[in-house]
Amino acid sequence: MTEVETEMVWVGDLDKAEFLLAAVEGEDSAEIELVIGCDEAEAGLRFHVKGDDLREVRAIVDGLLARLGAAEAEFDSVSHA
Repeated sequence: MTEVETEMVWVGDLDKAEFLLAAVEGEDSAEIELVIGCDEAEAGLRFHVKGDDLREVRAIVDGLLARLGAAEAEFDSVSHA
C-alpha cells in the first residue's frame, strides 16, 4: 500500500509558536517540530503528517488546523485584552 504524506509550516513570533505548540502537543499522528529563527523572535512550526491514504491524511490535517485555529484565536484574544 502506498503511504501518503504532507507537510505544513507555520511562521510567526516565538510566543505564539510556543502557545500553538502546546495546543497540539501529544498529537500522535503528526511529527511536530518547533524551529526558532536566527534572531529568536521569529519561529516556525513544521508538521509532517503521514497516513495510509489521502482521506486519513486529510482528517489528521483538518484536526490539526481546527486545534491550531482555536488556539490562535485564544492567543490573540488574550494578548489583545
